[in-house]
Amino acid sequence: MNLKHALFSLFCSLFALVSTGCINTHFQKLHTTASEAPEVHGGNTSLQPHSASWRVTGKINSATRKDVEITPQVSKSRDKSKEGVEADWLYKMGGVEFTGKADFLYKANGTILGTGVGYNNGIYHHFLFGANFSHVEYGLFIGLYHHYSDVEYDGERCELFIFSDDKCDSFSNESHGLYTTVFGGGFAGLILGDFFLNYSLSIYVPSPTIEDSSPGLSGIYSNYFTMGYRFHFVELSAGVVATFVDEGFANYGFTGGLSFYLN
Repeated sequence: MNLKHALFSLFCSLFALVSTGCINTHFQKLHTTASEAPEVHGGNTSLQPHSASWRVTGKINSATRKDVEITPQVSKSRDKSKEGVEADWLYKMGGVEFTGKADFLYKANGTILGTGVGYNNGIYHHFLFGANFSHVEYGLFIGLYHHYSDVEYDGERCELFIFSDDKCDSFSNESHGLYTTVFGGGFAGLILGDFFLNYSLSIYVPSPTIEDSSPGLSGIYSNYFTMGYRFHFVELSAGVVATFVDEGFANYGFTGGLSFYLN
């Protein structure tokens, strides 16, 4: 009786395996808005050992509006109806955006630790680790970016079978909402009294979930080159932003704003 039960269970499992298909989603068109990666930097001044600093920053980022073509993820589906048709994937970048941030830094000897939360077309928060000396500072950061995206897309969802023809259904839709992804990067700064020069590289990959699938999108690499001057508890800064994607140069823009130190 146990042998018959085992054979019956094995037969049922094999039947389910060959009769149930695998789902494969193919996006022919995918247009999504994408912002620059969030900017993160250090103290912009030589901090005193065993001291803490609270800072609130508001900036305006202005970049040229541009549709940036990206390379789609290679699909394993057999899309005979659209064979030979080039996929239409792109980032819709640029425009004028307000960014805001509140962060905290602590210096222990030459090491700085920090955390912050900000807004950049979505909410982000991060941790920072680095070094801060009389005239230079540098470090690394990592965090989560809950970015807002508007996505337009169409394509096919196919169920693939081993012993029968595939079943495909077309779709065309829009998606709007917050999507969470990891971001990170590094920074370096030159400190000359109250004057400073900064470079920050921030990286993320947009990760919208659409049609129960997460299409493989290109990474976004935002390079911030800024300079500024600190007047007591107020800091003025301005600079340029050069953004790249996996395929190469994507867009450029300008950034500027004020920071207020609360202690």
